[in-house]
Amino acid sequence: MIILLTSLFLVGCASTNKTEAPVTSTEVEAAEPAVEVSAEDEEYTRSTNHMEGVVSKDVFAEDKKIILEIINNLDKIMKSDDYSSWVNYIDKESLTYWQNPKNLHKAEAKLPVKGLKLNDLEDYFHLVFIQSRVGRQIDEIRYISDSSVKAVQVREDQDVVYYYFHKINGTWKLHLPPLED
Repeated sequence: MIILLTSLFLVGCASTNKTEAPVTSTEVEAAEPAVEVSAEDEEYTRSTNHMEGVVSKDVFAEDKKIILEIINNLDKIMKSDDYSSWVNYIDKESLTYWQNPKNLHKAEAKLPVKGLKLNDLEDYFHLVFIQSRVGRQIDEIRYISDSSVKAVQVREDQDVVYYYFHKINGTWKLHLPPLED
């Protein structure tokens, strides 16, 4: 009887000790722990999503540092209401466009407060630029091209654009986009 029980025990153990199928590479990959991506890497990816290989992480970090410094300077200029300093940050294309009275009058019609007059670029600075940007928090930049970026505040899954910059002869200049017709 002991021999019979031992035989049954051995057969029972053998049946539970099955040979498993070979593990596939997909199963091995799935079993590996996920690689954590740093917040800096996630921001770099968001900021350069269509510029892969064109803008390196070092260039991105340097551009962001310079642009945030410019925005900090612009914030001080806005708070001190210093029009003459502000003009030095603007690219020539924007100056030409926004000094045209016809474009300023088009902008008047789009202002949320009716009755405001934009007679010159200084009026634009005081009534439009400062009012829509002073004290805003800029979180990240987004590349449009390797020489054009927008500075944004990230709100949930939405970017609010407050500034555009163009790199001209190695220097980032503030770009004031023209009105859409």
